[in-house]
Amino acid sequence: SEADFAELLTLCDEIDFNSFAQLNQFRPKMNGSLKFGLRINPECSTQPEDHAIYDPCAPQSRLGIRRHDFEGQSLEGISGLHFHTLCEQNADDLETTLHAVEEQFGEFLPQMEWVNFGGGHHVTRSDYDIDLLCKLISDFKMKYNLQVILEPGEAVALNAGVLVSTVLDVIDNGGTIAILDTSCTCHMPDVLEMPYRPVIGKLNGTDFFE
Repeated sequence: SEADFAELLTLCDEIDFNSFAQLNQFRPKMNGSLKFGLRINPECSTQPEDHAIYDPCAPQSRLGIRRHDFEGQSLEGISGLHFHTLCEQNADDLETTLHAVEEQFGEFLPQMEWVNFGGGHHVTRSDYDIDLLCKLISDFKMKYNLQVILEPGEAVALNAGVLVSTVLDVIDNGGTIAILDTSCTCHMPDVLEMPYRPVIGKLNGTDFFE
């Protein structure tokens, strides 16, 4: 909204637009002290089928601008491109995505100051290919002379804490059901939306969810 954008200008270093309609709406209010980019959709799905709900490259996704929508549009004021298509994935999927980004948006990269590779890079996983990630970043920076940004949020925070809950009641309805003093909807939405299952343990002799 107009009000949200005005506030974001006071809070953010970088604002990425999700469509050219959005860019054109706010272009008159953009200022030179911030970075402005476009979220792109390389239409290259690398996620497993059970992650489809979080796949920005899925058909009819609301996230990112497809290549053909760039036709006839001005990139005035835009200094970078942003894609976020991964979800807990390894560097080989990033490599596949980068090929698609270069194939579809390569003509715009030389005029950019930065490219945001988004999140979903599971860099703290034991089998993550750090060497490949470093090579992909270095090669991309050297080829296009720009800054590369990554957002490895979950990889940093994963397993950083526990959610402590108490079993208030136990009922039986075709199976044993525990009634807890917490809510998956409020506190662990991924348990409902994704094929995640919390690890159950004990804290000082008491069951807890991790």
